[in-house]
Amino acid sequence: MPSKSTLLKIALFAGLGTGLVCLVDGLLWDFVPFNKYQGMFWLTFMPLILFFMKEQQDRKYLLNMWLSFVCGLIWGLVAIAGIMVLAPVSPVILDIVIDFVICALIVFVHKGLLDKTPLNAVACVFLGFAETLACLQTSFPSAGELLPPMSLNGIDMLIIFTWGILVTFCLSFVCDLLIGKFVISKLPPAPEGEGRLVD
Repeated sequence: MPSKSTLLKIALFAGLGTGLVCLVDGLLWDFVPFNKYQGMFWLTFMPLILFFMKEQQDRKYLLNMWLSFVCGLIWGLVAIAGIMVLAPVSPVILDIVIDFVICALIVFVHKGLLDKTPLNAVACVFLGFAETLACLQTSFPSAGELLPPMSLNGIDMLIIFTWGILVTFCLSFVCDLLIGKFVISKLPPAPEGEGRLVD
């Protein structure tokens, strides 16, 4: 187990790396001219949240997240098709199909059938699914004004999510680099048979 001082140093340099990457991301996001997605910076944090929710973070998992998000966008299109077909019937039937059947299928397919594949990030599937439906009904803030529903589509959501994946990759890389350079490399050699982080 690392000592308290080592954990504090790791937290310090992880915090510095996080702040630095988020500052650069925020500046790029807000000051690039002709940015269609200005004002939606918060959406780029979704991949960051989902990546760091995992107990063991491995940058290779970012590909799983991206592919699973694309699957979620496709599930969203399936839901939209279901809404269009079932619109004349009762809202109860519509809710059963969208909320029960599709959500149950998402978990069964991605957690059950595809658990050992790169399409197993169920949280990202649900995010893509939810954002696809949100595009139809939600007004998103952009450049100081609210876009009406249906102004954004799945491609827009994919662009924003991909940007967030790139930010998450950079953040993880910079934090690991700083921790390796300023914390791990400064530790005395561990006694034989003990872990590297033990003081």
